[in-house]
Amino acid sequence: MVTHSPGWYLIVDPEGHGERLDRFITRRLQRVSRSRAAKLNVYLLDHRGTVQIPLKKSTRLKNQQSLWIERPTPKENIQTLEQPNILDECEDFLVVNKPKGWVAHPTANRFYSAITTWLKHNHYDAQPVHRLDCETSGLLICAKHRQAERELQKAFIQQKVHKTYLGICQISNQGQRYLDKHGPKWLENTALGFDTEGLVNIKMGRGNKTASTKFQVISTYSSQPGHPKPLDSKTYALIKATPHSGRQHQIRVHLSLAGLSLVGDKLYGPNENYFLKHLAGELTGADYQKLGHDRHALHAASLSFSWQGQQKSWQSPLPQDLKNLLQSMSFIS
Repeated sequence: MVTHSPGWYLIVDPEGHGERLDRFITRRLQRVSRSRAAKLNVYLLDHRGTVQIPLKKSTRLKNQQSLWIERPTPKENIQTLEQPNILDECEDFLVVNKPKGWVAHPTANRFYSAITTWLKHNHYDAQPVHRLDCETSGLLICAKHRQAERELQKAFIQQKVHKTYLGICQISNQGQRYLDKHGPKWLENTALGFDTEGLVNIKMGRGNKTASTKFQVISTYSSQPGHPKPLDSKTYALIKATPHSGRQHQIRVHLSLAGLSLVGDKLYGPNENYFLKHLAGELTGADYQKLGHDRHALHAASLSFSWQGQQKSWQSPLPQDLKNLLQSMSFIS
Protein backbone atom coordinates (compact mmCIF):
# COMPACT_ATOMS: atom_id res chain seq x y z
CA MET A 1 0.00 0.00 0.00
CA VAL A 2 1.12 3.58 -0.63
CA THR A 3 2.02 5.01 2.79
CA HIS A 4 4.71 7.57 1.99
CA SER A 5 2.39 10.38 3.10
CA PRO A 6 -0.59 10.78 5.44
CA GLY A 7 -3.83 9.58 3.93
CA TRP A 8 -6.80 7.24 3.89
CA TYR A 9 -7.08 3.72 2.50
CA LEU A 10 -10.64 2.95 1.39
CA ILE A 11 -12.34 0.03 -0.33
CA VAL A 12 -15.36 0.90 -2.46
CA ASP A 13 -18.51 -0.48 -0.84
CA PRO A 14 -21.59 -1.68 -2.80
CA GLU A 15 -23.23 1.73 -2.28
CA GLY A 16 -20.23 3.33 -3.96
CA HIS A 17 -20.54 1.31 -7.20
CA GLY A 18 -21.15 3.85 -9.97
CA GLU A 19 -20.72 6.79 -7.59
CA ARG A 20 -18.57 9.79 -8.50
CA LEU A 21 -15.24 9.80 -6.71
CA ASP A 22 -15.75 13.18 -5.01
CA ARG A 23 -19.21 12.17 -3.74
CA PHE A 24 -17.81 8.85 -2.48
CA ILE A 25 -15.04 10.59 -0.52
CA THR A 26 -17.49 13.04 1.04
CA ARG A 27 -19.80 10.20 2.08
CA ARG A 28 -17.06 8.01 3.54
CA LEU A 29 -14.97 10.79 5.11
CA GLN A 30 -17.56 12.89 6.89
CA ARG A 31 -15.20 15.72 7.79
CA VAL A 32 -14.15 16.25 4.16
CA SER A 33 -16.31 18.61 2.09
CA ARG A 34 -16.99 17.93 -1.59
CA SER A 35 -14.94 20.94 -2.67
CA ARG A 36 -11.98 19.68 -0.64
CA ALA A 37 -12.50 16.12 -1.91
CA ALA A 38 -12.16 17.39 -5.49
CA LYS A 39 -8.68 18.74 -4.68
CA LEU A 40 -7.28 15.56 -3.13
CA ASN A 41 -4.91 13.23 -4.96
CA VAL A 42 -6.55 9.79 -5.25
CA TYR A 43 -4.96 6.63 -6.65
CA LEU A 44 -6.40 3.29 -7.69
CA LEU A 45 -4.40 0.40 -6.19
CA ASP A 46 -3.88 -3.10 -7.47
CA HIS A 47 -4.05 -6.25 -5.36
CA ARG A 48 -0.47 -5.67 -4.12
CA GLY A 49 -1.35 -2.19 -2.85
CA THR A 50 0.80 -0.38 -5.41
CA VAL A 51 -0.32 2.60 -7.45
CA GLN A 52 -1.96 1.95 -10.80
CA ILE A 53 -3.38 5.26 -11.97
CA PRO A 54 -4.43 8.62 -10.53
CA LEU A 55 -8.18 9.22 -10.60
CA LYS A 56 -10.19 12.29 -11.57
CA LYS A 57 -12.91 13.68 -9.28
CA SER A 58 -15.54 12.67 -11.86
CA THR A 59 -14.39 9.02 -12.05
CA ARG A 60 -17.22 6.51 -11.58
CA LEU A 61 -16.14 3.87 -9.07
CA LYS A 62 -16.61 0.10 -9.05
CA ASN A 63 -17.41 -2.14 -6.12
CA GLN A 64 -14.35 -3.48 -4.21
CA GLN A 65 -11.84 -1.10 -5.80
CA SER A 66 -8.99 -0.13 -3.46
CA LEU A 67 -8.19 3.56 -3.20
CA TRP A 68 -5.38 5.55 -1.59
CA ILE A 69 -6.32 9.17 -0.81
CA GLU A 70 -3.41 11.44 0.04
CA ARG A 71 -3.97 13.83 2.90
CA PRO A 72 -2.11 17.13 2.32
CA THR A 73 0.29 17.57 5.22
CA PRO A 74 -0.44 20.85 7.05
CA LYS A 75 2.37 23.27 7.76
CA GLU A 76 2.90 22.99 11.50
CA ASN A 77 5.57 23.96 14.00
CA ILE A 78 5.10 21.49 16.85
CA GLN A 79 8.47 22.50 18.31
CA THR A 80 6.67 25.42 19.97
CA LEU A 81 4.13 23.11 21.64
CA GLU A 82 4.48 21.49 25.02
CA GLN A 83 4.71 17.72 24.52
CA PRO A 84 2.04 15.32 25.82
CA ASN A 85 3.01 12.80 28.45
CA ILE A 86 1.62 9.43 29.55
CA LEU A 87 0.45 9.43 33.16
CA ASP A 88 -0.57 5.77 33.35
CA GLU A 89 -0.70 2.65 31.20
CA CYS A 90 -2.15 -0.84 31.37
CA GLU A 91 -2.70 -3.55 28.78
CA ASP A 92 -6.01 -1.99 27.76
CA PHE A 93 -5.51 1.78 27.68
CA LEU A 94 -3.25 4.79 28.19
CA VAL A 95 -3.93 7.96 30.19
CA VAL A 96 -2.43 10.93 28.34
CA ASN A 97 -1.98 14.41 29.75
CA LYS A 98 -2.77 16.57 26.69
CA PRO A 99 -1.33 20.10 26.60
CA LYS A 100 -3.07 22.98 24.85
CA GLY A 101 -2.61 23.11 21.07
CA TRP A 102 -3.06 19.37 20.43
CA VAL A 103 -6.09 17.76 18.79
CA ALA A 104 -7.20 14.19 19.47
CA HIS A 105 -7.37 13.16 15.78
CA PRO A 106 -5.84 14.74 12.63
CA THR A 107 -7.81 17.52 10.98
CA ALA A 108 -7.45 19.48 7.77
CA ASN A 109 -5.04 21.87 9.51
CA ARG A 110 -3.34 19.58 12.02
CA PHE A 111 -1.59 16.26 11.49
CA TYR A 112 1.63 16.23 13.50
CA SER A 113 -0.03 18.00 16.45
CA ALA A 114 -2.62 15.22 16.78
CA ILE A 115 -2.47 12.81 19.71
CA THR A 116 -2.93 9.82 17.38
CA THR A 117 0.11 10.91 15.34
CA TRP A 118 2.13 11.49 18.53
CA LEU A 119 1.20 8.02 19.81
CA LYS A 120 2.29 6.35 16.56
CA HIS A 121 5.56 8.31 16.58
CA ASN A 122 6.19 6.99 20.09
CA HIS A 123 5.33 3.41 19.00
CA TYR A 124 1.95 3.18 20.71
CA ASP A 125 -0.97 1.59 18.88
CA ALA A 126 -3.79 3.41 20.65
CA GLN A 127 -6.79 5.61 19.86
CA PRO A 128 -8.49 8.33 21.94
CA VAL A 129 -11.97 7.20 23.03
CA HIS A 130 -13.25 10.73 23.72
CA ARG A 131 -12.34 14.25 22.66
CA LEU A 132 -10.88 17.39 24.12
CA ASP A 133 -10.96 20.63 22.15
CA CYS A 134 -7.61 21.74 20.74
CA GLU A 135 -7.30 24.54 23.31
CA THR A 136 -8.52 22.42 26.24
CA SER A 137 -5.73 20.77 28.20
CA GLY A 138 -5.89 17.75 30.48
CA LEU A 139 -6.70 14.06 30.72
CA LEU A 140 -7.40 11.94 27.66
CA ILE A 141 -8.05 8.16 27.64
CA CYS A 142 -6.67 6.17 24.67
CA ALA A 143 -7.63 2.53 24.07
CA LYS A 144 -4.92 0.05 23.04
CA HIS A 145 -7.24 -2.45 21.31
CA ARG A 146 -10.69 -2.55 19.74
CA GLN A 147 -12.47 -4.32 22.61
CA ALA A 148 -11.20 -1.80 25.14
CA GLU A 149 -12.21 1.02 22.79
CA ARG A 150 -15.78 -0.31 22.56
CA GLU A 151 -16.09 -0.81 26.31
CA LEU A 152 -14.67 2.60 27.17
CA GLN A 153 -16.84 4.37 24.61
CA LYS A 154 -19.86 2.56 26.05
CA ALA A 155 -18.87 3.73 29.55
CA PHE A 156 -18.72 7.34 28.31
CA ILE A 157 -22.11 7.04 26.58
CA GLN A 158 -23.68 5.53 29.70
CA GLN A 159 -22.15 8.32 31.80
CA LYS A 160 -20.15 5.88 33.91
CA VAL A 161 -17.01 8.00 33.49
CA HIS A 162 -16.77 10.81 36.06
CA LYS A 163 -14.97 13.92 34.75
CA THR A 164 -14.24 17.28 36.31
CA TYR A 165 -12.85 20.39 34.65
CA LEU A 166 -11.34 23.60 35.97
CA GLY A 167 -12.08 26.83 34.15
CA ILE A 168 -11.33 30.53 34.63
CA CYS A 169 -14.33 32.70 33.78
CA GLN A 170 -14.96 36.40 33.50
CA ILE A 171 -18.01 37.45 35.53
CA SER A 172 -20.15 39.84 33.49
CA ASN A 173 -23.01 41.85 35.01
CA GLN A 174 -25.35 39.13 33.79
CA GLY A 175 -23.08 36.51 35.34
CA GLN A 176 -23.04 38.31 38.71
CA ARG A 177 -26.85 38.39 38.73
CA TYR A 178 -26.83 34.69 37.85
CA LEU A 179 -24.49 33.87 40.75
CA ASP A 180 -26.52 36.06 43.13
CA LYS A 181 -29.59 34.02 42.20
CA HIS A 182 -28.10 30.51 42.09
CA GLY A 183 -25.25 30.75 44.61
CA PRO A 184 -21.73 29.29 44.33
CA LYS A 185 -23.04 25.81 43.41
CA TRP A 186 -25.65 25.11 40.77
CA LEU A 187 -26.86 22.55 38.24
CA GLU A 188 -27.32 23.86 34.69
CA ASN A 189 -29.86 21.89 32.63
CA THR A 190 -30.31 24.13 29.58
CA ALA A 191 -30.87 21.91 26.51
CA LEU A 192 -28.42 22.54 23.68
CA GLY A 193 -28.28 22.46 19.90
CA PHE A 194 -26.54 24.20 17.01
CA ASP A 195 -26.88 27.99 17.02
CA THR A 196 -28.75 28.61 13.76
CA GLU A 197 -28.24 32.39 14.03
CA GLY A 198 -24.48 32.24 14.59
CA LEU A 199 -21.75 33.05 12.08
CA VAL A 200 -19.89 29.80 12.81
CA ASN A 201 -21.57 26.52 11.85
CA ILE A 202 -20.08 24.56 14.76
CA LYS A 203 -21.31 27.03 17.36
CA MET A 204 -23.76 25.67 19.91
CA GLY A 205 -26.58 27.42 21.75
CA ARG A 206 -30.00 26.69 23.17
CA GLY A 207 -31.64 23.67 21.56
CA ASN A 208 -33.60 20.49 22.22
CA LYS A 209 -30.85 18.04 23.22
CA THR A 210 -30.69 17.42 26.95
CA ALA A 211 -27.51 18.62 28.65
CA SER A 212 -26.58 18.87 32.30
CA THR A 213 -23.52 20.36 34.01
CA LYS A 214 -22.81 20.84 37.71
CA PHE A 215 -20.80 23.97 38.55
CA GLN A 216 -19.06 25.25 41.65
CA VAL A 217 -17.23 28.55 42.19
CA ILE A 218 -13.94 27.73 43.92
CA SER A 219 -12.56 31.27 44.27
CA THR A 220 -12.99 34.76 42.85
CA TYR A 221 -10.43 37.34 41.68
CA SER A 222 -10.03 40.94 40.63
CA SER A 223 -8.24 41.87 37.41
CA GLN A 224 -6.02 44.35 39.23
CA PRO A 225 -3.42 42.83 41.57
CA GLY A 226 -3.19 44.42 45.00
CA HIS A 227 -6.53 46.21 44.68
CA PRO A 228 -9.35 43.77 45.49
CA LYS A 229 -12.45 44.66 43.51
CA PRO A 230 -11.82 48.31 42.51
CA LEU A 231 -14.67 50.00 40.65
CA ASP A 232 -12.95 49.87 37.25
CA SER A 233 -11.72 46.27 37.45
CA LYS A 234 -13.22 43.09 36.10
CA THR A 235 -13.97 40.09 38.27
CA TYR A 236 -13.18 36.46 37.54
CA ALA A 237 -13.91 33.06 39.01
CA LEU A 238 -12.08 29.76 39.14
CA ILE A 239 -14.88 27.26 38.54
CA LYS A 240 -15.12 23.47 38.77
CA ALA A 241 -17.42 21.89 36.17
CA THR A 242 -18.76 18.34 36.19
CA PRO A 243 -20.62 17.44 32.99
CA HIS A 244 -23.36 14.82 33.26
CA SER A 245 -23.80 14.60 29.49
CA GLY A 246 -21.45 14.96 26.54
CA ARG A 247 -22.76 17.62 24.18
CA GLN A 248 -20.35 19.52 21.98
CA HIS A 249 -18.75 22.49 23.81
CA GLN A 250 -21.19 21.83 26.66
CA ILE A 251 -19.26 23.47 29.51
CA ARG A 252 -18.32 26.48 27.41
CA VAL A 253 -21.90 27.01 26.19
CA HIS A 254 -23.52 26.61 29.61
CA LEU A 255 -21.08 29.12 31.10
CA SER A 256 -21.58 31.58 28.25
CA LEU A 257 -25.37 31.44 28.52
CA ALA A 258 -25.03 32.26 32.23
CA GLY A 259 -22.81 35.29 31.53
CA LEU A 260 -19.68 33.50 32.74
CA SER A 261 -17.69 32.97 29.56
CA LEU A 262 -14.28 31.34 29.79
CA VAL A 263 -11.36 33.75 29.58
CA GLY A 264 -9.83 33.50 26.10
CA ASP A 265 -12.85 31.84 24.50
CA LYS A 266 -12.89 33.03 20.89
CA LEU A 267 -16.24 31.43 20.03
CA TYR A 268 -18.35 31.89 23.18
CA GLY A 269 -16.60 34.94 24.60
CA PRO A 270 -16.97 38.64 23.68
CA ASN A 271 -17.71 38.10 19.97
CA GLU A 272 -17.62 35.08 17.64
CA ASN A 273 -15.80 37.21 15.06
CA TYR A 274 -12.69 36.53 17.13
CA PHE A 275 -13.05 32.87 16.14
CA LEU A 276 -13.28 33.76 12.45
CA LYS A 277 -10.20 35.97 12.75
CA HIS A 278 -8.42 33.12 14.53
CA LEU A 279 -9.20 30.73 11.65
CA ALA A 280 -7.80 33.28 9.21
CA GLY A 281 -4.68 33.83 11.35
CA GLU A 282 -5.57 37.51 11.78
CA LEU A 283 -5.84 37.89 15.56
CA THR A 284 -3.80 40.85 16.81
CA GLY A 285 -2.16 41.58 20.14
CA ALA A 286 -5.06 43.90 20.93
CA ASP A 287 -7.48 41.06 20.21
CA TYR A 288 -5.69 38.73 22.61
CA GLN A 289 -5.69 41.48 25.24
CA LYS A 290 -9.45 41.79 24.84
CA LEU A 291 -9.87 38.02 25.09
CA GLY A 292 -7.67 37.88 28.19
CA HIS A 293 -5.62 34.81 27.24
CA ASP A 294 -4.25 33.05 24.16
CA ARG A 295 -6.61 30.06 24.59
CA HIS A 296 -9.86 29.35 26.38
CA ALA A 297 -9.05 28.69 30.02
CA LEU A 298 -10.39 25.15 30.44
CA HIS A 299 -8.57 22.12 31.82
CA ALA A 300 -9.72 18.48 32.19
CA ALA A 301 -8.49 18.02 35.76
CA SER A 302 -9.77 14.63 36.92
CA LEU A 303 -11.19 11.44 35.49
CA SER A 304 -12.39 8.21 37.09
CA PHE A 305 -14.27 5.03 36.21
CA SER A 306 -14.53 1.38 37.15
CA TRP A 307 -12.41 -1.03 35.09
CA GLN A 308 -12.49 -4.79 35.57
CA GLY A 309 -13.91 -4.41 39.06
CA GLN A 310 -11.42 -1.79 40.22
CA GLN A 311 -11.99 1.93 40.62
CA LYS A 312 -9.48 3.94 38.60
CA SER A 313 -8.85 7.66 38.99
CA TRP A 314 -6.34 10.24 37.76
CA GLN A 315 -5.61 13.89 38.45
CA SER A 316 -3.96 16.55 36.31
CA PRO A 317 -2.95 19.80 38.07
CA LEU A 318 -3.73 23.17 36.55
CA PRO A 319 -1.11 23.83 33.81
CA GLN A 320 1.40 26.63 34.19
CA ASP A 321 -0.24 29.05 31.74
CA LEU A 322 -3.49 28.99 33.75
CA LYS A 323 -1.60 29.26 37.03
CA ASN A 324 0.13 32.34 35.61
CA LEU A 325 -3.25 33.77 34.61
CA LEU A 326 -4.57 33.43 38.17
CA GLN A 327 -1.35 34.83 39.63
CA SER A 328 -1.77 37.95 37.50
CA MET A 329 -5.01 38.68 39.40
CA SER A 330 -5.82 39.66 42.96
CA PHE A 331 -7.53 37.05 45.14
CA ILE A 332 -10.92 38.17 46.53
CA SER A 333 -12.46 35.12 48.17
